[in-house]
Amino acid sequence: MLNHSFRIGFNLWVKEWSGALLSGFSTYGLLLLAQPPRHVPEAAYFFLLPALVWFSRKPDLKKVALTFLVCGWFYHIALVGWMRHVTFGGMLMASFLMSLYQLPWFLVARTWLPVAIGFSFPRRVLLILGLSSCWVMIEWMRCQFTLGFPWCPLSVTQWERPAILQTVPILGAWGVSFFLIVFNLCLASYLHHLLVRRCEKEGFSLSSFCPDFYFGLLVFILMVLPFFENRRKALSNEAQRVLKVGVCQPYLRDKWKENRVLEHKETLVRQTKFLSLLNPDLIVWPEASTPYAVNLDRQWVENLAKDANCTLLIGAVVKEGDFSYNTISEVSPDSGLNPERYDKQVLVPFGEYVPYPFRWIPGLSKMVGPVGNFTSGDHPHIFQIRAKDRKGAVRVGPLICYEDIFPFLSRDIVSQEVDFLFVSTNDAWFEREGCTEQHAAHSILRALELGRPFLRCGNAGWSGWIDARGIVREVLENEEGSVYFEGAGLFELLLPERNRTLYVRYGDYFLVVCLSLFSLSYLIKRKRIDLSEEYG
Repeated sequence: MLNHSFRIGFNLWVKEWSGALLSGFSTYGLLLLAQPPRHVPEAAYFFLLPALVWFSRKPDLKKVALTFLVCGWFYHIALVGWMRHVTFGGMLMASFLMSLYQLPWFLVARTWLPVAIGFSFPRRVLLILGLSSCWVMIEWMRCQFTLGFPWCPLSVTQWERPAILQTVPILGAWGVSFFLIVFNLCLASYLHHLLVRRCEKEGFSLSSFCPDFYFGLLVFILMVLPFFENRRKALSNEAQRVLKVGVCQPYLRDKWKENRVLEHKETLVRQTKFLSLLNPDLIVWPEASTPYAVNLDRQWVENLAKDANCTLLIGAVVKEGDFSYNTISEVSPDSGLNPERYDKQVLVPFGEYVPYPFRWIPGLSKMVGPVGNFTSGDHPHIFQIRAKDRKGAVRVGPLICYEDIFPFLSRDIVSQEVDFLFVSTNDAWFEREGCTEQHAAHSILRALELGRPFLRCGNAGWSGWIDARGIVREVLENEEGSVYFEGAGLFELLLPERNRTLYVRYGDYFLVVCLSLFSLSYLIKRKRIDLSEEYG
């Protein structure tokens, strides 16, 4: 009897929740396929279809909230599960927080979709634009506040498809996310037209025509048109400055342990001296490479720069009294360690510091790294590197670790007329589970937004450079094609003229457009409901 009751209860549960879970896991499963390091970016064009089909059946809002909160949490755990190698609890907390951020969009879509189905084409398009704007505003909000973590927005899925990214210098990366949601919604409307609206208009000669689908195609064409124009300009403008940069990828492990200090120094010295034989203009190291604070252990790096006869830009910790800084420091063969440096401005919460008000919780400070709480910098610093074969200096804008995921930070640096941006990072914490590819994808978006090349130097990869059109030009790889190895290489960076993109000039103005579209869509939707209540 008990088993029979259990089977009945289980069958009822399956009947009640199977559609919801299928919708939620299918939606987030397709989105996960589109994200790096997986190579199925086209899944981002239709990942919302399972959710939208379910929403057309008007499920209960509480069920929608619970479904997409749980499924979103599993998705983000799969996306950033590599964080567990540093902190398992932090990985779970970050995943849940990102799921919470995304949840409101699905609630708004569930509320709007049944209403939009009965709208005329112009009003449907407005609601499509409004929902797409809502997605963009949520992504923007993830950049804000103390715990802001805008990791892998929807636009990142297209990092290996430069043709679809060429509106980024105009709209920012937000434009790509906006387009992908528009296309998803237009495709869903087309399916609804084929399966529902066309049946209601049986016998009408144009019943197969769906304007929503062609609207989506029109937006797609507008997205790819700049690619061909930019390609023509690039072919006609081949005269660019060249900077030869040696990149060290030392693959340092357990670098805070005393018994590894000598080994790590030897690796850095060996790679740097090898690169010096190739006569580079600059040699770079990844984040926090030096075993000790570089200002307290400076002699060996100053001697190394002198022997190599080359300027070094090194990721290093600097200690001043009770304060520690995660920096990029310059070491010159002539003047040694430069006291002017770049201090990381956006620190990792619970990784490099404990933010307010959490720092008042006893024992929580132990969650940060082995060097203790870092102090953040409060301004960018531009390095000027003189190339060996010509007069004039090259201006380098530095970023450390995950700072390149924040659009506003890179934009502030480029406003100081830099020639390229240098990202010094250490993704070796997270093993070989996709963090490096996901991180590199953000640099592609930033390069396009700013119209500047990006040079990346990682402890274990991804080390390479990206040109101003968002195209990966060179990546440091071993014979097996892996980025996870100890090695060094020379890149010849092509430096374009310092032109300012529309995004550099006006910033996130597209967010204002999105806010206006969302507000107008809400008013149209609200007016329709009011009229229905009045005459219903």
